Amino acid sequence: MKKLPIGLQNFKEIIEDGYLYVDKTRQIYDLVDKGKLYFLSRPRRFGKSLLLTTLRYIFDGEKDLFEGLYIAEKTDYNWKQHPVLQFNFAEVSKETSDLEKGISYILQDYARQYGVEIPDSDIRLQFKFLVKRIAEKHTSVIVLIDEYDKPIIDFLTEPEKAAANRAVLREFFSPLKGLDSQKHLRFLFITGVSKFSKVSLFSDLNNLQDITIDPLGNDLLGITHEELLKHFADNYIQPTAQHFNTNKEDLLKNIKLWYNGYSYDGITKLYNPFSLLNFFAKKRFGNFWFATGTPTFLVETIRDTHINPQELEEVKVNDGFFDKFSLEELDMSGLLFQTGYLTIKRIELEGYQTDYYLGYPNMEVYRALVHNLLEAFTYKQNSTVGGALIRMRDGFKQGDVEVFVHQLKILLADISYHLQPPNKSEETAFKMWEGYFHTIIYLITSFLNLDVQSEITKHKGRLDLVVETEKFLYLMEFKLDEPAENAIEQIKNRAYLTSYANSTKTIYLVGIGFSKTERNVAAWEAEIWER
Repeated sequence: MKKLPIGLQNFKEIIEDGYLYVDKTRQIYDLVDKGKLYFLSRPRRFGKSLLLTTLRYIFDGEKDLFEGLYIAEKTDYNWKQHPVLQFNFAEVSKETSDLEKGISYILQDYARQYGVEIPDSDIRLQFKFLVKRIAEKHTSVIVLIDEYDKPIIDFLTEPEKAAANRAVLREFFSPLKGLDSQKHLRFLFITGVSKFSKVSLFSDLNNLQDITIDPLGNDLLGITHEELLKHFADNYIQPTAQHFNTNKEDLLKNIKLWYNGYSYDGITKLYNPFSLLNFFAKKRFGNFWFATGTPTFLVETIRDTHINPQELEEVKVNDGFFDKFSLEELDMSGLLFQTGYLTIKRIELEGYQTDYYLGYPNMEVYRALVHNLLEAFTYKQNSTVGGALIRMRDGFKQGDVEVFVHQLKILLADISYHLQPPNKSEETAFKMWEGYFHTIIYLITSFLNLDVQSEITKHKGRLDLVVETEKFLYLMEFKLDEPAENAIEQIKNRAYLTSYANSTKTIYLVGIGFSKTERNVAAWEAEIWER
């Protein structure tokens, strides 16, 4: 039984130490065979570093490592050894003054390894002469660059530092086109989380092939369902099904719901490798990928720029969306796509126009992002929000409306303190709170593991909220500066109940009244509908 390579990024270590490797060498061979200058953007923890080390050992000519894999068994690859220069900008200091020094140190170290002399000058000349002289002494050079954007995205909330680091990286990348035209480069692969800096950093490399949404990149990273069945079936899927006391089919359905769904063509669906490996190792459905580093600024920016989280469930964009993301004009939908919180759900062609529909990839990302957004919008800590959601869910399951109302009061408390626009009218402040209230209700109902619907359109109006459990059905209406009884009367008078007349469940009619001055629940009423 092969071990799970959680956190391992070195292909040689994975193969030699007997870890499970999902064979991607067919896709890698296609890359090497069909081109030479590539750029790929993928979210963190998606296998980019492992891909680069796999390329490294292929170009090192270490055929023995690939015994039994596609590239060694089913292709005519010649296994010629090339000098390989591999860079990982996650390992270089991000402070601008140290970034250039760190790059220079790496370049000088490679010069010593390959026995060549390079000038002790700026990094542009060092890089240019390093590749040139290695190629002249040995053969054409392989350049592999991992996390190229790390020195920039770490400072998205500090634009001046990000711009300064971008200028340093531009100098580093600037010799590549000339080196390619002089045939000193055999292969170049650049990868990172984002592509917002692509135009300004690689503008000279006009033949750099971006495979972010290209067929060559569709299943290059991530794990397809077919690969899951092939590599995990006997040793992991069946024992895990036994652990959960369920059958294989139901387990796979839940794994797909939680961790599948990433797509870059709207058709090929991918599992997040990091989440999938952790699931089989820990045998629980958890937020493994999300927990490894969701930037606080993401959720706070959504809150502070008044983006409606509900609109993120489906975002429609065109081709230009994937190339116009810039440091100076951060687009939240673009940032969420680049970082893996949104993915391509489907693509529609209309004449010469291509429309892309983005949405949450899977349950792991959806639930975790909603939870984090709820913390941001309520200005409450994780423990407070988590506790409130658990109590709300249990209250609904037990037929206890009071628990839901009490926890709602807790989540709404103190929001007004954070929403005091300077020099703005009381009416403006209230409208901000009202928008927050509707967002918070949406986030709460989205997270609860129940059958919940909000703003249900009926013949004579819209019912604010419907919550359904195994035994109970709650029909809820919210009112502002009105008695809670009025909300219940509206449910009755507008014939909202007709749709539920045949239900065998206990049906609660719930009215909740909010105070405009207190910015919280002022009163509530609940009664069982006697049919």
